[in-house]
Amino acid sequence: MKTKQELKLYFENGDIPKQEDFWEWQDAYWHKDEKIDMAKIAGLENGLPRFNDFYAEIDENGNASLAHLQVKRVFIKAGTLSIPERFLLNTGISEISIPDSVTTIGKDAFGNNLIKSVHLPAQVKTIYDYAFSNNQITTLSLSEGLIEIKNSAFSYNKISSLSIPSTVAMIGSKAFSNNPDLLYVRLDNSTQYYADAFDAQTTVVGGSLIIDM
Repeated sequence: MKTKQELKLYFENGDIPKQEDFWEWQDAYWHKDEKIDMAKIAGLENGLPRFNDFYAEIDENGNASLAHLQVKRVFIKAGTLSIPERFLLNTGISEISIPDSVTTIGKDAFGNNLIKSVHLPAQVKTIYDYAFSNNQITTLSLSEGLIEIKNSAFSYNKISSLSIPSTVAMIGSKAFSNNPDLLYVRLDNSTQYYADAFDAQTTVVGGSLIIDM
């Protein structure tokens, strides 16, 4: 079977294509009335995938590998305004993409997963309790415009560096607890926070400590 580039050579300006040239050109394409063999369709060589069927890939050492199945990406549609409670709780996801339209992230929305990096756009105003708790977050990007980070929102992660936007008015109890590598945080003077919002090893500069009476 000739390539497209080879077939184009039959039909350059000044050429007089023969009958066989037209036939060869037509044979290079599937007709709408023809049934396509599934084995010739990329991605369907093994038939239609079933829920419990897994196909191993080959790693750089020639070994069978299922590593590609361990990465679960979730892309949230643009225009979404709110992430509901328990949206992807304990589902094993490792990557998320949150559109600029989102304003609130509900309680337990992404808790108990394998997420390593989070970027929250400027429209997000409130992050509710346990929203990202118990993941593997090392990189966290919070945007100016965020107002409140509620209780335990980012607890039990691996955050080592953190920049809190100046617009944050309140950081709830245990919001960043159990991030053992988080040693320093600077807050705007207007930001209120609970004493247990950060672990004992975290030095907090600025902010206004809330003292329960």
